[in-house]
Amino acid sequence: MVRSPSQASSRFIALRERNYRNYFFGTTISNSGNWAHRVAQDWLILNLTDSAQLLGVVVAAQFLPGFIFSLHAGKLADTVNPKRALIGCNLAAAIVAIALAFLVISSSVKSWHVIAAAFLLGVTNAIDGPIRQSYYVTLVGEEKLPSALSLNSANINIGRLFGPALAGVLIDSLGIGQAILFNCVSYLLCALSLSSIKPAEYRYIHVRKEGVPVLLRDGFTYVFQEKRLFYSIFAVSFLAMWGQDMQFTSALMAKKVFQGSAFGFGLMGSAIAAGAIMGAISFARHKDLPSIDLLTKRAIYMAGIWFCAALAPNYWTYLLALFGCGYFSMGVNISGNGGIRTYAAPEFYGRAWGIYVFAWQSMIAIGGIALGVLADALSPRGAIAFGACMALGMSLYLRVKFRTPE
Repeated sequence: MVRSPSQASSRFIALRERNYRNYFFGTTISNSGNWAHRVAQDWLILNLTDSAQLLGVVVAAQFLPGFIFSLHAGKLADTVNPKRALIGCNLAAAIVAIALAFLVISSSVKSWHVIAAAFLLGVTNAIDGPIRQSYYVTLVGEEKLPSALSLNSANINIGRLFGPALAGVLIDSLGIGQAILFNCVSYLLCALSLSSIKPAEYRYIHVRKEGVPVLLRDGFTYVFQEKRLFYSIFAVSFLAMWGQDMQFTSALMAKKVFQGSAFGFGLMGSAIAAGAIMGAISFARHKDLPSIDLLTKRAIYMAGIWFCAALAPNYWTYLLALFGCGYFSMGVNISGNGGIRTYAAPEFYGRAWGIYVFAWQSMIAIGGIALGVLADALSPRGAIAFGACMALGMSLYLRVKFRTPE
């Protein structure tokens, strides 16, 4: 069957909005810088310590701020000027990145510097996340939001497609510091794209009732009462805990199993991103907002491809498995992100995102430590397989729980 032009164009309808389009291209560059930084950061700590557990500490440091700050950021998302807040987050992150790059280039870097920088960047991400996610509906409106969510997921992975490969080239040819420096530049360009957004062209503005305070306690109460909302948040966070983005385990596979170079590690990230982009384009054709039923179905597929990655006999088959990981991981993320909009009322949207980021980043921080211990005790392959078992068990449990309407 041939798709009509209107069906094909509906996947990209959010790009018709000038504000969203400008921000989309700015964040594409920033996401490339973020992924280049992650590759450089992981490679740096392995070069300094050759320890899977310390790599886990770096991952925990990067995502631990979500436990501390994201809930308040969710409250801020319902109250502050999002454009100014996002510009501030990007400028603060640029300062952290250039400081770490200077330490690396001057050969003064220590492992604690890497951990501290990861924590500080985690702070900016924890504040940025809920505000950015709740900002998309403002830029494009309710009708175009599914397109914006899918395009945002593709955007992240376009950055992941080019960022890790670029980091590998920069590390092998110039050095780790130069790869980190690229991240600093990308933050500045993202701040510039935000400055071009015109509030007069906003497509959705939620008007808060005067005199009604925005309380975190009310947000938690609401999320726990809305069971499908709660379990959508839990499911994506739990999968992220066990290595959904494959970044942590791929660093160990590249260094310890395949004995590869920084460029080989970078290609792993690009393989995941290529699969994720294909997934985002594929899943963007769905006009309806996702459900928890769809989320768990995609999570089962993702668990299956994790098992394939754990058993991959060589580097090239592992790359192929990573492509599948990226594809199905994207389906899970789009379902989880869309589930917030499906199940959360507008007045709780920002706080629901704050709780989502809080749970997601907190569980990644715990998972970083757990996967590090598992990788040292078993092997990198064993850590991947263990995560696949956990993902499959959780998905089957939720499939049974929500088999019938409540």
